[in-house]
Amino acid sequence: MGKTDAGTRDILVLAVFLLLLTIALGVVLVQTWPPPPDPTATGPEPAARVRVLFWSPSLTRETRLFIVILATGAVGALIHTLRSLYEYVGNRLLRRSWVLMYAVEPFVGSALALVVYLVLRGGLTTTLASSGDINPYGVTAAAALVGMFSRQTVEKLLAVFETLLAPAERSADRIPTRDGGSDPGGER
Repeated sequence: MGKTDAGTRDILVLAVFLLLLTIALGVVLVQTWPPPPDPTATGPEPAARVRVLFWSPSLTRETRLFIVILATGAVGALIHTLRSLYEYVGNRLLRRSWVLMYAVEPFVGSALALVVYLVLRGGLTTTLASSGDINPYGVTAAAALVGMFSRQTVEKLLAVFETLLAPAERSADRIPTRDGGSDPGGER
């Protein structure tokens, strides 16, 4: 399967799927875009009914931000995916084994954008108070870039967390155990 070229049917099904997904995500973004916060409101923000494609849930501004981040991460990944697809199809280099990657990449971009948003909102790199204090344009731009550059984002997150969570160095004064090893809790 990996060495065969993608057929016309493979390419058409994939292209239609990606284009329909792009349109659906655009509609979701427009329909769920969070309104500006009410400066006179006190207490928790009330939920408002929103039409999202064929669904009409009551959503708070915070929930709308989550949906916008998910959708924008997928749109960012779609930008990368569609550009890559037309280049490989145009150069007759698209292999059948890559079709799944093209179909899954928007979901990877969406999930990765959500993870980065949660890291930022969780205060690991900055402190953001409430959903009313968040500029939706800024987090949406970040989500789109995370989706568009998902491979680079994963590599950067890996480097950051390898630095943050590097294993402790072994010291020479560890208490030896009966089997000749050392007790990991024996450092003083």
